[in-house]
Amino acid sequence: MANPRFQLPSMSVLSAFESAARHCNFSRAAEELRTSQPAVSRHISGLEGDLGTKLFERRRNKVDLTADGRRLYHAVVAGFQEIGRAVEELQRHPRRKVLTIACSYDVAHLWLMPRHGGLQEIVGADTDIRIVTSEYEHQAVVQDDTTDIALTYLNPLPQGLEAALLLEEEVFPVCSPDVARSIGMQGRSALPKAPLLHLSKQNFGWASWQSWLATYETVLSEPGNERRFSSYVYLLEAAADGAGVALGWSGLVDRYLEQGRLVRPCSDSLKTGGGFRAIINRRTANVGVIDDVVAYLRNI
Repeated sequence: MANPRFQLPSMSVLSAFESAARHCNFSRAAEELRTSQPAVSRHISGLEGDLGTKLFERRRNKVDLTADGRRLYHAVVAGFQEIGRAVEELQRHPRRKVLTIACSYDVAHLWLMPRHGGLQEIVGADTDIRIVTSEYEHQAVVQDDTTDIALTYLNPLPQGLEAALLLEEEVFPVCSPDVARSIGMQGRSALPKAPLLHLSKQNFGWASWQSWLATYETVLSEPGNERRFSSYVYLLEAAADGAGVALGWSGLVDRYLEQGRLVRPCSDSLKTGGGFRAIINRRTANVGVIDDVVAYLRNI
């Protein structure tokens, strides 16, 4: 078998079978493939042996496909046609350059995609931007040669990585206008009146309600008066729908605040000294444009 993953016969065997099936003649198949009739016969016999079934009914001057042979023939033709279309498409459209950015889904949705147009201007029209998302526990911080930039909150970073701070971490409570009105916009002392919305995923260095509480020495909610979410996007959507008070990251919640879907019920804000970083991979083919991309992301 040529490819253990797909359990396929070799291309020479499949080509011999397709040609013999189309012509219903081993000799004409041999002429088309510029080989000998015995070679075609050996390919077909070996294929039938591997599959454990007859593919041809052999007669004196011609051969006919069996039911199993017709089934295989249709599959082989469909596969060859699909390969042919892909080859033709690639020949018409030469391979474009690709800049690959790895990050979490939340960061891609809330921070990176709104800046996609600006990024495209930086890299140029001849380069595609590929965004690869995964959760932090599945991210490889040390990239391979196909990842140009990795965006992460991981703190501290492993030694030996080149990184640039893109966004200083600043967090503050946010909630819907209705929730803000219900708690009276009276500062952090009023926050216990609404449920707190927490991230349930493993924390890899970002601020949490626990760190915010410790800073302001505030008890915000009674036991059980909280909700947990596995995605920050889902958490913010729940906050905008009035489910409770979320912890907002400057830079990630900006669109919600601009649209008025979220407001700040108090002015308290926490800067942790941490932040959102770009890990730079100098081993890729796009090394010449990476610094421009990072500079753009740092200055917006």
